[in-house]
Amino acid sequence: MPDFYFPITAEVQKGHNYYRCTKKREMCSQKYVREEMLTEQVKSFLQKVSLSNQDTEKVLHELDKDEQKTKSSSREILQNLKSEIIDIGVKLDKLLSAYLDEIVSTEEYAAQKQKLLSRKVECNEEITEIENGSVSWLEPAREFVKSLNHASKLLQSGDKSEMTTFLKQIGSNHILFDKSASFSPKIQYELAAERSEADSSHLQFPFWRRVQDSNLQALAGPSFQD
Repeated sequence: MPDFYFPITAEVQKGHNYYRCTKKREMCSQKYVREEMLTEQVKSFLQKVSLSNQDTEKVLHELDKDEQKTKSSSREILQNLKSEIIDIGVKLDKLLSAYLDEIVSTEEYAAQKQKLLSRKVECNEEITEIENGSVSWLEPAREFVKSLNHASKLLQSGDKSEMTTFLKQIGSNHILFDKSASFSPKIQYELAAERSEADSSHLQFPFWRRVQDSNLQALAGPSFQD
C-alpha cells in the first residue's frame, strides 16, 4: 500500500515538532516534515477559504434578504394552494349533488371525483414541501459563511491547534506524502477553495443553491457533519 494512505503523527526532536505518516506494519519511506512547513501549507488552504468580516456581513445580509423574499413568495403560493383545496371541496359537493340528481352517470362521477381528489393530494403535498423546505437550506448556508469567516480569524490568530481542529471538521483523509499534507475537504469547502478566494462576489445566492442541489448531505446540518 502506498505510504500516503497512512495518517499523520507528530514527534518532537531537538526542540522542534516533526510530522510523518503513521505506518506501523513496515518502515515508512516518507521523510519527516518540520511543523513550520506544514503550518504554511495549512495557512495556504485557509487563505483560499477565508472570508473577511466585511464580506461575511455582506453575504449574511444577502441571505437575510433572500430569506424574506422566499418566505413572501412561499406565502403567496401557499395561499393559492389552500384556496384551490377549498375550491376542490366545493366542486366535490357539486359533483355529488349532480350524481344524486342523476345528472352525471356513475362512471362520470367516479372519474371526475378521482381527478379532483388526486389534485387535492397534490396540493397538500406541495403545501407540506413548501412549509418544510422553502428556507431550510438557509441556516446551513449561514453556518458555512461563518465557518469561512472563522478561517480568516484563525489566520489572524495563528492558533495552530485551532487550525488543525478546523481542518478535521471540514474534511477527512488527512495524509502526508512527499513532504506535503493533503486531505479531502467537504464539497462546499472544495468549491470555495477552487475559486482561490472566498469573497462576496463568489458567494451569492446561486452558489448556495448549486451547493445544496449538488450535495444535500454535505449541508444536512449546521455542523456540516458527514
